[in-house]
Amino acid sequence: MSNDPRFAGLHDTPKPVVCEFCGAERYYEGICIIGVKPLWFTGGPKPCICPEGKAEYERLCVEQEAAETARRIAEENRKMRNRVERVIGDSGMGERFLRRTFETFNPTPANRGVLAAALEYARTFDEKLPRRDGPDPGKNGLFIAGSKGTGKTHIAAAIANHLLQKGTAVVCLTERDLLGRIRHTYSRNESGESEILDLYRRVPLLIIDDLGKEKASEWTVSTLYSIVDGRYEAMRPLIITANYSAQDLVIRLTPAGGDRTTADTTVDRLVEMCEGLVLDGKSWRGR
Repeated sequence: MSNDPRFAGLHDTPKPVVCEFCGAERYYEGICIIGVKPLWFTGGPKPCICPEGKAEYERLCVEQEAAETARRIAEENRKMRNRVERVIGDSGMGERFLRRTFETFNPTPANRGVLAAALEYARTFDEKLPRRDGPDPGKNGLFIAGSKGTGKTHIAAAIANHLLQKGTAVVCLTERDLLGRIRHTYSRNESGESEILDLYRRVPLLIIDDLGKEKASEWTVSTLYSIVDGRYEAMRPLIITANYSAQDLVIRLTPAGGDRTTADTTVDRLVEMCEGLVLDGKSWRGR
């Protein structure tokens, strides 16, 4: 039912609204059952069929969809931040990491491009997240490589701090702490390990700092593979910092005298998921 002149005498019939573009009357829609009070739909009158009216209606629909998406993402982030706090206590960002921002990074001439790429990554991070019925986000992670002291951790922490300030849930841990928090669950309960692994796989951004630094074992490489593969399958972004190239990282992740298959597959996943950023120059510690 629409409130055209045939329904003008019905109870509580809303008055039509004049189209701001062509002057035509825009009617409300509703349901009218004989002997029952009419029920008029909320949300305003029907859109006008003139070209300008159609375009305005489409614009409003896009705005409403964007607002709903932003609201949903904010609510998901709030729940995930609460979960991070409950499961591991915090984001893993200690006081030293929290001081590492884009503003406090002093790049060498060779590293200005890396800084710009990292800042752009942080600014456009929402576009890196998978969307329902959306396209494959592709390489939505970063593999930040470079020798010791060139600023890899600073760049990763700056991205994390930028996102944390926006309300995005982030977990940023060294490889040692990442695995250590899983080991810590063994003294508590069996469900703790699965819960923390699920958190590592599902948090919007996971940062693993200094990958390859720890001594490899069958457990470490299988656990790292489980985390990386979980994020790979879910198309969730991952940032890695390492002192090694992809080829050298395979060697570092392979247990002594062990099979390199899992390490190889893990690094293959990282290469497929991540864009590479290489920091060059003299170590900050030697300046």
